[in-house]
Amino acid sequence: MGWTPPSEIERVARAAALLSPLERDVLTLSAGLGLRNGDIAARLGISETRAERLLARAVRKFDRAMHGPVRSWWRIW
Repeated sequence: MGWTPPSEIERVARAAALLSPLERDVLTLSAGLGLRNGDIAARLGISETRAERLLARAVRKFDRAMHGPVRSWWRIW
């Protein structure tokens, strides 16, 4: 048998596994439940600024895990 590409669910699970538990919670509350940063902060007992930073970091890490690192256009040449 040859190599079988991972399913989308497996890719998402692997990308989510790279996040810290708090990053995963913030991303789930935002993307999954549609909560705003203030609501996320209140639910998790953290500041709104910390919720914003955690969400930004979680989205960046998740995106890189799903799509690979961003290549700068000047590195193409």
